[in-house]
Amino acid sequence: MTRAAVVAALVLACAACGGASAPSGDPGPFAMSVLDRIVHNRYGDAWDDLHPVDRKAAPRSEYVGCEGRSPVIAVPRTVEVVSVRDESVGLGDGTFVDSKAVALRLGFAGGYRLVHTVHVVASHGKWTWILPGWRFREYRADRCPTDAGSSPAPSSA
Repeated sequence: MTRAAVVAALVLACAACGGASAPSGDPGPFAMSVLDRIVHNRYGDAWDDLHPVDRKAAPRSEYVGCEGRSPVIAVPRTVEVVSVRDESVGLGDGTFVDSKAVALRLGFAGGYRLVHTVHVVASHGKWTWILPGWRFREYRADRCPTDAGSSPAPSSA
């Protein structure tokens, strides 16, 4: 192979990565921001930073409509980053990607605490978050994951 062909092949290979280069920002504050939007029932704002694969399965109007059926009522009083670690994670479409698993400690009234992990994935040079696998599957099947009976998702028309 000529040098130009090798360079061209490398350029094409990098372009095929879909912009998965890691953003320069810290994933911890990003994960805290996503959690804040969700616990304050700002689902449209949260959807804006959802990974493109998950956006395809859960279009904005369906995601906002479904999540709004079961709003968060217990808002944490405190949120702190416990750890950030590299972890391979499966997207709902079956592909695996590198992620930052951001463990967040949530503190509630009465001293109750829990740790919740948000998987943050680089996409097109920025951080995105992903749906848990079971939620992705429900949206892909056109069902609201927030409904006990898995009702059809609201139409986007």
